Amino acid sequence: MVLLLIAFGVLFARAFIEPQLMFCAYDELEWTSGRLGLAMSVYGLAVALGEFGLVGWSDRFGRKPILVLGLVLFTTQFGGLVLSGSFLWIAVGFVVAGLGNALFDPALNAYLLDIAPSAHKSEVMGMKSTASSLGSTLGPALVVLLTPQLLPRQVFLLALLMVLVLAAVAAVTLRRQAVETGSAGPGDFTYPAGGSGP
Repeated sequence: MVLLLIAFGVLFARAFIEPQLMFCAYDELEWTSGRLGLAMSVYGLAVALGEFGLVGWSDRFGRKPILVLGLVLFTTQFGGLVLSGSFLWIAVGFVVAGLGNALFDPALNAYLLDIAPSAHKSEVMGMKSTASSLGSTLGPALVVLLTPQLLPRQVFLLALLMVLVLAAVAAVTLRRQAVETGSAGPGDFTYPAGGSGP
């Protein structure tokens, strides 16, 4: 359940800020559409390059530490929006967040596949996709309800705290998977006989 909560929460947090990001960029930060597009583009580029170069880190260093590290780095996009009005620093935050996404998402997928019974791996990945889709859908819906009560930077702060809580929950509740391929360490999580998905 923790892994599915993370899948839901990170997409929820990013979708949660997007409507307010548009207003904040144009009205408060006085960005042009080109600057906003560039900020969004460097995030996507960092994700793509990061997944190409960092995809094997969870195999080398373990699922849990890379998952937690990626979540913490993911929060820099929100932190930059909360703390800075500088385009440069906000763009740097988006780059670091993209690299964080490139770390935690493959680690999350690998962790799910590690712990899923062989007969239910497709089902578990489908559950992960459903959780992510729900997060993407409910994030903008909730911000519509909260917009009259919250300033844009307060929305960004809520998203930051949400992902930090997810990182803390992952650090406390998840067990570390064995780094060696196909091996299982003494503290590794395994399903009990007849167990179901995460």
